Amino acid sequence: MPNSASQRTRIKPRAAERERWGNMNNETNLYPAGHIRYSFEMYAAYEQAISCNLVHPAVREIILEKVNPSDIFSPEWQMTIHFGPIHSIEDVDETGDAIKDELFDMLSFTLNTRIAGIRLTGHGLTPRSGEGGIAHLLLPPLRCNASAKVGCFPLSEDSVKQVQNTLSRTSDPRYKALIGLFRHAISTDEPIVQFLILYLILYDTYRNQHKVDKQILSHAPTTPQSVSPHDGKTETIYTRLRNELTHRTAGSPETTRKEIMNNLDSFRTIVHRIIESSAP
Repeated sequence: MPNSASQRTRIKPRAAERERWGNMNNETNLYPAGHIRYSFEMYAAYEQAISCNLVHPAVREIILEKVNPSDIFSPEWQMTIHFGPIHSIEDVDETGDAIKDELFDMLSFTLNTRIAGIRLTGHGLTPRSGEGGIAHLLLPPLRCNASAKVGCFPLSEDSVKQVQNTLSRTSDPRYKALIGLFRHAISTDEPIVQFLILYLILYDTYRNQHKVDKQILSHAPTTPQSVSPHDGKTETIYTRLRNELTHRTAGSPETTRKEIMNNLDSFRTIVHRIIESSAP
């Protein structure tokens, strides 16, 4: 595709799935190709389609594109997964459903942005010789109605390359789990829930709040600290707030909530950096 960026993406199928798709090379009663399309909201702007080639036996290409590239306020995007030879529309749907969440996790993490409204909007098959094809528009494109408009941030060429580099690092299950939790965290509108999930990502990784604080300070040395009333040791503001939420009752819940809201963006940035540094 002219002016599109491409990169090979490694989403490794299970052994049984590799065998299944590998055996298709020896079959003749297949549709030559198929596709599945998802619509989603992402407040990013880019005029060109972004093409990615996955290392997956069923997938030929993935296309990411903004529906209305000239509209700086529109968050409407589409992701189309193009398959090679395939048995049926059911196989198209099954395979698309199996890999889409990982793709959206990686996209959301790389751009550190929320992705919402993901839904299947179409799928189809390229006709076999002498037959008609199967194509369906399942749902109309997204329509976003809001009382105030929010502009999209422009994706630079470096941002697109960064997306593709992240898409190519998908072999480590632990890393995939972390970026999945990160997307879940930043997708929620409730700041307390977002904060707790972000802290859970760190605690689940390091299993100890002092080790968590050590990581936080290694990535953000100027993070405010205070003395813990529990053990007399210093703790970062994020650990203090987490403890106030979970098992300290001396502080005011409203004060804690306000402080979390004031520090959520910085904490999100730190957690993003820590996950990024653990990439395989």
